Amino acid sequence: MNILLADDHAIFRQGLKLLLQQRGNYQVVAEAGSLDQVQALLQQHQIDLLILDYHMPGGESSAVLAWCKQRYSALKVIALTGSASGINLKQLQDAKADAVLLKDCSGPELLNSIAQVMAGRVVVSAEVQQQIDSCSSELTARELQTAQLIYQGLSTSEMAAQLNLSAKTVDKHRENLMRKLEVNNVVQLIHKMQLLKLV
Repeated sequence: MNILLADDHAIFRQGLKLLLQQRGNYQVVAEAGSLDQVQALLQQHQIDLLILDYHMPGGESSAVLAWCKQRYSALKVIALTGSASGINLKQLQDAKADAVLLKDCSGPELLNSIAQVMAGRVVVSAEVQQQIDSCSSELTARELQTAQLIYQGLSTSEMAAQLNLSAKTVDKHRENLMRKLEVNNVVQLIHKMQLLKLV
């Protein structure tokens, strides 16, 4: 099984690689340190499983995840995140991740999840599901994606390119986001995102 590891921390990728190499049939054939590398690597290699970190530079993870699932129907994707925000976890679930796991899961738990995912099952840990069930965000997936890209400091045109939307549509999402979170500027928005643990 060919695996692509996508995480912006090299030491985390190295640890995952060591864990996966214990299984003789698991082969890490490519690594990405940013989201913009993921799409190119999927085109260069025959990948069976993508293990994707949520918070990475170079784009918005749930949008990249959704693109991967649409473009490569056989690809399995496990989303790993250090975020315990139910809103973020639900976003990954809505983007059709085959598994949503917290980064503090154990090695055996990850290996078991990989086996289940490759057998065609969807894996969401009890802790993740509890966080998803407890969240009551009125934000749409696009508004959440827009929020993440604003936090990364992208301009409207850069966000439009990342999300394959027009600048006008991005501005509309930004407007809705500000209204729903009851903020008036980017500084307030970032503060509110931190309070809601969206970053």
